[in-house]
Amino acid sequence: MGLLDNLLNKAGAELSNMISSESRKTVSKLKNGAEKLTDQAVKEIKRKKQSFTFTKLPENVAELKALPQANLQDPFGVAALVILAMNNYCKDASKTIEMMNFLKGPSPMAQLEISRLKDQLTGKDYLMRSYFDGTTPENNYKPTEPYSVTVFDNAHSYDNKDQGYVTLWIKSSGADSERQVRLRKKGSTGEWFLYEEYLTMGIRVPKEQDAWA
Repeated sequence: MGLLDNLLNKAGAELSNMISSESRKTVSKLKNGAEKLTDQAVKEIKRKKQSFTFTKLPENVAELKALPQANLQDPFGVAALVILAMNNYCKDASKTIEMMNFLKGPSPMAQLEISRLKDQLTGKDYLMRSYFDGTTPENNYKPTEPYSVTVFDNAHSYDNKDQGYVTLWIKSSGADSERQVRLRKKGSTGEWFLYEEYLTMGIRVPKEQDAWA
């Protein structure tokens, strides 16, 4: 019996150690997961946003250049100007392209970009209006005046800042997620220019065009 007792005690001790080891691993995983969630929550709390207010929407490049954000020193302000310029597309496509080329600086719009705007914005003046604060599908994306645009960064906005790039985000009231605007800094002048945007993807149609509303 003494030998059997010793074997049982030894097996019990080994089993206890195994359970303790697994418990420690589980606790460690839970702790690491909680720390990651906490870090993410802190990053979201620290997330920067800027709102810009405009009394009138520019209809040509001269009016766009007259706005204070057109000094191109603040990437948030440049992103807001992109929204203003693209809101003019359904009114005058050629003048909109002139405004966009000003915002793109050293890299004017390629023909592929021009064609994309035509394909995705023609007949959809509500799409770019959805980036103004106060719009909803229910109010047919009618913005409040003065017009306001809010631009956000996030935890990865500055991952490539050393190469001159910053990625910012703007919320469309007709989409579930924010849309991206990427900007590039010109080293010799410190100016920020539009590099690429992902703003023209489809959104929920306005209530007045919704057959099921």
